[in-house]
Amino acid sequence: MADSYKYDIAAYELTKLLGVQMIPPVVEREIEGRKGTLQVRLENCIREKDRRRKKLEPPNPKTFSNALEEVKVLENLTYDECQDADDLYVHRDDWRVCRVDFSEAFAPMSELMPGCGITVCSRKFYEGLLKLDEESVKSALGRYLSIEEIGALLNRKDLIITKIKALIGEKGEEAVLF
Repeated sequence: MADSYKYDIAAYELTKLLGVQMIPPVVEREIEGRKGTLQVRLENCIREKDRRRKKLEPPNPKTFSNALEEVKVLENLTYDECQDADDLYVHRDDWRVCRVDFSEAFAPMSELMPGCGITVCSRKFYEGLLKLDEESVKSALGRYLSIEEIGALLNRKDLIITKIKALIGEKGEEAVLF
């Protein structure tokens, strides 16, 4: 699998297109002739694996669980490792979940991530997926992703929408969209 700092930027730009905030801001910079990214440092956060190890429980378990499940939607969309506890951070003040390190994402795979099931999604994220089109993706991500990677991303978007629609048909909208 390819490894590129550009995928971190692409993931951040993608969440901006979707209207969701799961990734701290990322920018491209050149330092001493080497290109890479700088990302906003997460303050007052704990890695998800450390939260589990310390047995820290959120004040609203359902909201927290939904946030973790929504990250799975993003991981499927970007085709990045599912629920890697090193890449998940939890804000200690409001229990928001952030995901970092997409450097190995965006494989040109036109399928969803194996073992990364989608069960729920926020309405905002779902509506962002419905509005996401080829032109906006190419415009925002074309500097960072190849045509093949963009095509696979759009195919995964369609698969995710199909999956969410099927879940809504099976369980009802209120059980799937939060």
